[in-house]
Amino acid sequence: MSSVTVPLQTSATEADKLQANAFFAPHVAAPHAPAHQTSAPAAESFDIEEEDVHNEDDTESLMSDVSDVSDLDGRQDKLTSFLRASGIPVSSAVVSPHRKALELQTAVLTCLMDLLPEEWSCVRDASQLHLERVSGAMTNCIYFVTGPAGTHKVLLRIYGSGADQFIKRDREMFWLCKMSEHGVAPKLLGAFANGRFEEYLDSSTLGKDDLRDPDTSRKIAVQLYKLHQLIHSSDDAEEVESTTSSDLWNKLRRWQKMALKSVSIMKKIQPERYADMRRVVDIKTIRAEIDEVESNLHDMASPLVFAHNDAQYGNVLRKRSDGSLIIVDYEYSSINYRGYDFANHFCEWAADYHCPTPHRMDFDKYPTREQQEVFFNAYIDAAGVVSDVERKRSLAFMYREANKFALASHLLWGLWGLMQASQTDIDFDYVGYACTRFGQYWKIKSDMLAL
Repeated sequence: MSSVTVPLQTSATEADKLQANAFFAPHVAAPHAPAHQTSAPAAESFDIEEEDVHNEDDTESLMSDVSDVSDLDGRQDKLTSFLRASGIPVSSAVVSPHRKALELQTAVLTCLMDLLPEEWSCVRDASQLHLERVSGAMTNCIYFVTGPAGTHKVLLRIYGSGADQFIKRDREMFWLCKMSEHGVAPKLLGAFANGRFEEYLDSSTLGKDDLRDPDTSRKIAVQLYKLHQLIHSSDDAEEVESTTSSDLWNKLRRWQKMALKSVSIMKKIQPERYADMRRVVDIKTIRAEIDEVESNLHDMASPLVFAHNDAQYGNVLRKRSDGSLIIVDYEYSSINYRGYDFANHFCEWAADYHCPTPHRMDFDKYPTREQQEVFFNAYIDAAGVVSDVERKRSLAFMYREANKFALASHLLWGLWGLMQASQTDIDFDYVGYACTRFGQYWKIKSDMLAL
């Protein structure tokens, strides 16, 4: 009987080159003033006593790690139309990973036959499907799906419960289609109500130590450069988000409000965890921290790019065919500041998501200035030739840009951890992770603001 198993474990265009100098180290300030001043926020709904936000239905929502919200229902007609216009088949089916093995195999096969009938309609026995659960995923349930001869292995992604609060699926799917067109991401094969099928790439996932390898670091820099240029290649990107501004600061404020609600639930049902969290951070004060960091970083004039926003080692694959790298998992991608994408990647050097305590991060492994410049030089080279003077100036700017934006990365993922803690039963210490990120924020704040 088959079972579900869990394993242990372009070159730049001429237009890009012409704008390279401004792209690397802009001299002018950003054109818009910060949306919020640095004074403490006025009393709003998030000023409510934490106990008042809790209700009895919240507890039940913690029991599932699968999205129960259809991303392709009547409210998503625009997304469905876009996918179909892009040649992506769409189904209204819902797949739950909590089913027994054969039931899950049957549901997956039914969905595959609906979306990709030419290849999968010949499979009559669901037990012929082998589903291999991929370890390490902290938002979704991910499987490699292997069928009998005549079928191609595919990747199945089932969206996690609660993720719809902070992941915009229409934006994610739009950019995934665009990246597939440019050959910098796996192909999107089909979408269903709470997930999708993607092209399987014969590859291996990078490990935590690979990020410190100079050659690998250079290759990641080149891949990020290619992704960053997508902001210039999609005339219809405005359909899903602005390409002239970042939503980073507003997102942080939204997430702070949602984290307040999550913390109120934690206080009711996990008072000990709540006490641990409160020793590190008072979530009510984070609004003022966001305002202060935004004000400080505003004049950096970090260029807007199409940013991955989650370039951790588990999201980078090395193809077995030629050793080239490809960055995957674009749930958090958006138009954002380049400095944030740099900073977030460097923070991930401190992570080990496959150790006994994956929520802890060792920031002694954060890249040194010399290691960062290996990455920056490769990024600069990907754009074309620059003078020695310009390279020196760009390296200095990028170093300052990346390390100041590390503050925003810590705030964002700290809030993410608190939100996830009340939304999923995936085996990961989200509160511990949040405390790690907030703790590092306080540790480096003064030095980074002074850069």
